[in-house]
Amino acid sequence: METICGQANHFGFLGVGCFVYDFQTLLTGVAAIAVAVVAGVPVWRQLRDTNLQTRISHRETLALLLRDASARYERVDQSISKALAAAVDVTTDPMGEFQAIDPHDAHGVGQMFNGVLDWYLITLAETERADIERCKSELKNALDVLEKTLNTAHWAEHNFQSDEDHDYSDQKWAEILAECEEAKIQAAGRVAEVGSAYRALGKAQGEWMQSLRSRLAKLDLQISGAGKLDS
Repeated sequence: METICGQANHFGFLGVGCFVYDFQTLLTGVAAIAVAVVAGVPVWRQLRDTNLQTRISHRETLALLLRDASARYERVDQSISKALAAAVDVTTDPMGEFQAIDPHDAHGVGQMFNGVLDWYLITLAETERADIERCKSELKNALDVLEKTLNTAHWAEHNFQSDEDHDYSDQKWAEILAECEEAKIQAAGRVAEVGSAYRALGKAQGEWMQSLRSRLAKLDLQISGAGKLDS
């Protein structure tokens, strides 16, 4: 073949064949690449479509999480805000300074707080992110202490030194009265602790929702960009 190709200048019709012979390896490689490219186009499109569907599915999941979180936190606020506002009102004076709570108010506010967030702090415990769960635990502890303090603050007002269930000595009754007076004073601080724990929980909840919104916005851009490629 090399001899024939050497004479190709004298026989023009052999030029194409000799070119193929001389560059057959290169041409074979080019042909293989072309075939791979043509064959790969549908595969690439399929992968792109699969990736798009995955992003859309992920977005739907995040949107559902955001809706659930928003509804849950709104319910939490509705559950506790009225009781907390009432507690602040009866434990602070017009200047915003702490004041001892009246036994009647202690009983009324205690009833408002009783089990107010059990559906969230107990039933839904360990269902959210670690930072939120930590804040939920701190709020529950603060609420437990507040309820105990309020119960102590009004106990002597609704009980007697001696009745069918108990008969306290004068010394023991004096100790109980002193504890009740101390609880009346402590109530304002306990209310403030609940308010602080609730605000910390709200901050953690807000950060989680903002994280979800940011991830949704990023996915929206990616999905929008993939749609432009198809158009």
